[in-house]
Amino acid sequence: MFAEGYIGIAGIIGVGKSTLTMELAKALNFEPVLEEVAGNPYLERFYGNMKKYGTIMQIWLLNHRFRQHREFVARISLGKVRGVVQDRTIWEDTIFARMLNKTADKIISDLDYNTYLDLFDNMVLRELVFPQLLIFLDCRVETAMERIRDRGREMEKSITVEYLRHLQENYYQFADEMESAGVRILRLNWETFQPISEVVRLVHEYSLKPSNFTKWVRPLRRGLEIGNMPDKIRMATATGAQ
Repeated sequence: MFAEGYIGIAGIIGVGKSTLTMELAKALNFEPVLEEVAGNPYLERFYGNMKKYGTIMQIWLLNHRFRQHREFVARISLGKVRGVVQDRTIWEDTIFARMLNKTADKIISDLDYNTYLDLFDNMVLRELVFPQLLIFLDCRVETAMERIRDRGREMEKSITVEYLRHLQENYYQFADEMESAGVRILRLNWETFQPISEVVRLVHEYSLKPSNFTKWVRPLRRGLEIGNMPDKIRMATATGAQ
């Protein structure tokens, strides 16, 4: 289901999600929900040694974002806030896990990736609360790199253009998947920041668009392609048991 008053801001590292989250929340009289970058005990270690810390960091992020997600959905439903604008939704967690699993050296192994997806299913898919609108910010990878350098976070100095390019490709896939599931997607070219008044106008316009929401279908587990599944599992997958 959708949560009216729940707007997500999606996009690669450095695109400008946090800035838009704050400005849009203020313009709509919503509550901003930001990523707690400084509170992540694994982030700096991850950028220093992705292979060692990739899986545990994804699990930490999933747990942290799930708690955030449940708290603000409850606050919206109880009428304690008019709405929220969230900097990176819980649905985007799968982007990073999938990307790290797809690298040539398997930063996240198939076994760890499958376990992560099981955890994601058990925690998130039982909630099934999607944003009323997902705003996808897009810019050139080179522009994102300049913005990362300009903000000067020590832990982000090891981010490479190649890493961002892989992330961007996975974000494009994610946006298409969410749109296919019926989530309203507002795609904005964020090569240059747009006036907040124009973003607000588009938010109102896109929030009124009809939706044909079906369900979120999570990726198949590694090594469990349909043809290789046991009969019972294959039948459950074919009939939509996700």
